[in-house]
Amino acid sequence: MTTNDLHDETTDEELAVYEKMRKKVRKTFGELQDRINTETISEAINRAIHEIKEAGEYSKEAINNASTAFKKDIVSSSKYIRPRVDEVAEGTRKQFGNLLDKGGAFWHDIVRDAEHVQEYSRDKGGAFLSNIFRGLSEWSKEVSTILDTSLSYRTGETSHGGEFKCTGCGGKIHLKQPGRIPPCPKCSKTEFRRT
Repeated sequence: MTTNDLHDETTDEELAVYEKMRKKVRKTFGELQDRINTETISEAINRAIHEIKEAGEYSKEAINNASTAFKKDIVSSSKYIRPRVDEVAEGTRKQFGNLLDKGGAFWHDIVRDAEHVQEYSRDKGGAFLSNIFRGLSEWSKEVSTILDTSLSYRTGETSHGGEFKCTGCGGKIHLKQPGRIPPCPKCSKTEFRRT
């Protein structure tokens, strides 16, 4: 097995763990609805990590790397999206699709889970999304300190997607689904921030 084959296998394993984690947390958020807060978010993520470890399908390293990437994605995209959610709830729903595109697949999943709530009442659907963002924002404040990171991303790291800006030239890349962050297409540098 070559070094590239091993890297591809590790990448595939981390992405598989990331996807399972994302789906488990998304499902829990749908079940929690208006009970989402810092504690329930931490519990949902920890339960997902525990269930994945217990299944024994993936290496400890892949689980740790994927869970760190997942938390980092939530923190960085929450910081970008949260201030704008209030605008959305106040009548700027047309811009919401654009925000979701920049936030990545995780936010699309949350909105899909909110659809059943919106069937009962548009106000409840908006409140559900606002509650999720509020809870994630509070959780993000606590976790960003624990992650001890500047929330910058490097080429090769796993992300749930979204838009990233190169810290070197300002070039942008857009990941439409979870995956590894590529080098900047303009300057080939390897450090990015979520836009």
